[in-house]
Amino acid sequence: MPLVPSPPVAPRGYSAVELARAAGVSTGTIKHWIAEGLMDKPAFRGRRTTYGREHLVRALAIKKLREHNLLLPEIKRKLATIPLDELAKEVLPLESPDGAAPRAGERGDTEEIGRAWRRVELMPGLELHVRADAGAVVHRMAVEIREKYGCEREEGRG
Repeated sequence: MPLVPSPPVAPRGYSAVELARAAGVSTGTIKHWIAEGLMDKPAFRGRRTTYGREHLVRALAIKKLREHNLLLPEIKRKLATIPLDELAKEVLPLESPDGAAPRAGERGDTEEIGRAWRRVELMPGLELHVRADAGAVVHRMAVEIREKYGCEREEGRG
């Protein structure tokens, strides 16, 4: 199901750690993908090296294709034929005109609250509120929190 691009990356971009977290991979994986030519190298600025929206889009696309058991050379060929805007539509969070920003793979326990906030129910009695216009990193973190601490973990306890 195609997705509509999310708000642009913050002007300062992503650190290596933020990019890896947003993509759901390790920083070593990001470095490996760059070394393999799947992603462009960012302009090196020491600790201030930043990655942009293109890096996030490509990292999410690579991860998605890896989940379909494609090998890196196949992924590299495939990505070379798809424009960045098309990749973004497939991998970035949906951004609807009313400001709601559901993520791919979100379950039905996330719902809109007004126009500016979204409620993510972690378990009965515990919820997380995420601003709808927050960037991809924030929405990804909310999903990770729900997956790590959500209902399934609580139900398993006696």
